[in-house]
Amino acid sequence: MEENPMLENRRDPTAPHSRLLAPVHSRPRSPLNPQPRPQLNPPPRPQPRSFRPSRRRRFASGLARAWLAAALLTAILASTAAAQEILTVFTARKIVTMEPSLPSAEAIAVQRGRIVSLGSLESLAPWLESREHRIDRRFDEAFLMPGLIDNHLHPLMAALLLPMDFITPDDWDLPDGRVQGVQDRDAYLARLTELEASTPTGLPLFTWGYHALFHGKLGRADLDALSRQRPIIVWHRSFHEIYMNSAALEAAGITPEIVGEHPQVDLANGHFFETGAGVALAALSEELFAPARLKLGLEMLRELVHRGGITTMADMAAGLMTGSVENDLALMRTALDNDQTPFRTLLVPEGAGAAVAAGSNAAALLQIEALADTGSTRLLHARKQVKLLADGAFFSQLMQMGPPGYIDGHHGEWLMEPDALLAAARTYWNAGYTIHVHANGDEGVGATLDVLKTLLEEKPRFDHRFTFHHYGYSTPEQDRQLANLGAGVSAQPNYLHVLADTYSRLGMGEDRASQLTRLGSLQRAGASVSLHSDLTMAPSQPLFLAWIAATRISSSGRVWAENERLTVEQALRAITSEAARAIRMENEIGSLRAGKRADFTVLDRDPLQTPALQLRDIRIRATVFEGRVYPIEERRNTSPGR
Repeated sequence: MEENPMLENRRDPTAPHSRLLAPVHSRPRSPLNPQPRPQLNPPPRPQPRSFRPSRRRRFASGLARAWLAAALLTAILASTAAAQEILTVFTARKIVTMEPSLPSAEAIAVQRGRIVSLGSLESLAPWLESREHRIDRRFDEAFLMPGLIDNHLHPLMAALLLPMDFITPDDWDLPDGRVQGVQDRDAYLARLTELEASTPTGLPLFTWGYHALFHGKLGRADLDALSRQRPIIVWHRSFHEIYMNSAALEAAGITPEIVGEHPQVDLANGHFFETGAGVALAALSEELFAPARLKLGLEMLRELVHRGGITTMADMAAGLMTGSVENDLALMRTALDNDQTPFRTLLVPEGAGAAVAAGSNAAALLQIEALADTGSTRLLHARKQVKLLADGAFFSQLMQMGPPGYIDGHHGEWLMEPDALLAAARTYWNAGYTIHVHANGDEGVGATLDVLKTLLEEKPRFDHRFTFHHYGYSTPEQDRQLANLGAGVSAQPNYLHVLADTYSRLGMGEDRASQLTRLGSLQRAGASVSLHSDLTMAPSQPLFLAWIAATRISSSGRVWAENERLTVEQALRAITSEAARAIRMENEIGSLRAGKRADFTVLDRDPLQTPALQLRDIRIRATVFEGRVYPIEERRNTSPGR
């Protein structure tokens, strides 16, 4: 049996499961060490990495060009603002509506950000004869479909990570260049050593993407061997774990007194995981949320989301990163609430941390209910929706697995113990909320199913839209029970693509690893299925996620459990109409029909006629957000794995 390096420095498997002490954001946001400490927030790092030259500088120079383009775009938008007041008809080679009763069209009329009518120019004649209008033929040779939707990501989390140096098992295509993945310890340490050597004296080094099953064991001693003077912070591929060297711990003011007896912190090894990661994040927050750094990260996020063809995304845990939804909103306004942002963000509040901060679930509910309207069409509160969390991270193998458990005998972690999850869910259920729950392993899924069953017995509700998020591993019986209880799933298909090969050898075994994200079973059971990126757990590229769901191809090229594949149409609905349904926006977005928002994604081919193997190769030419066109610069195909 291969040794699983993720078992190193975990708590004794016989020890009781940890209780939720506090989610990440409930830790203090002020510096934890009253004594002066080295500043961890440097200016952008000068010149180059030999393997990936100056990511930030390259992006900054790109931003200069982008600002010029933005100025031009602003002028164009100003000139087209008046055009929004008249009827605009976009023609296309084909318009895929995702509406069964009118599946395709050749022309679509929009006005004031909404669809007025669609069909052909001939069928639109009554509208054209009665209203001032213009015909826009720029998409005559293109294909339109509903604006793509990513119903679960974390904008601020992505903004913290994107400016870091990526050392990941998988390839990444970023605004400032392509990152080639590394999958062994020697290559990982070589890249980390090169980064440390090229970082100017006195500046810290932040990296993201480490994974023990690919890169081997890592701890405080390994990082100290690289440098005892420079703070080095290594963020795990899951985001749920952080490793720090001695210099970073000292600079951040993290001491044994601060950590106390926290069960998810191994201070001797510089390792913080699950809720314990909140200790490290709180100590680093002043540096991570520095305005210039955050602005850069949000601008990188904006480009990635637009390039993915997304016109709506959901922040599925608003308040998690800063301690309150209002604080999150204020930070996101700096880059995501202007005419250069071609998508809207729906803010779904995170309930567990809100309860810790407010003192109780009931108090947190009152605070969420009292959130004032944003006054924005791009940043919106998700009314009567909340996010809760069950078990730990799938990328960390901290999800709770039922019998026979993990091959090496370690166990997962709870973010909320089942009793705490039930208590929180009951508060929001009784208030009529749609509840979204992060549930990863089959034991986590089972505990969440028990919560839903109890709630339905106590207070039956129709159309409750209770949604399981991620849904990494489940049993066939759970799939059927979930559908029978009227729940839906927003799945993370990248687990299969990146992890199935490795988890088949380490942790789960081939039989269970082959069945990660059992979407075919859910579809056959009648459950609503949508897909999400959870950026940066996967790229914010819905067509890439649809490709995984429709092919079930791992990073090695192997097809796993082909009976769990979705059809092409089901996969496309999972990033349009079903994705909208999960966040209760199906009356506004997700398909193209009269009265809905005029959000389109412009493609180079018909997605419904594209073979499953080619879904990720579809070129996205532009998006249309509420009737305004936002072109996408032509690039070579850089889908992950290509």
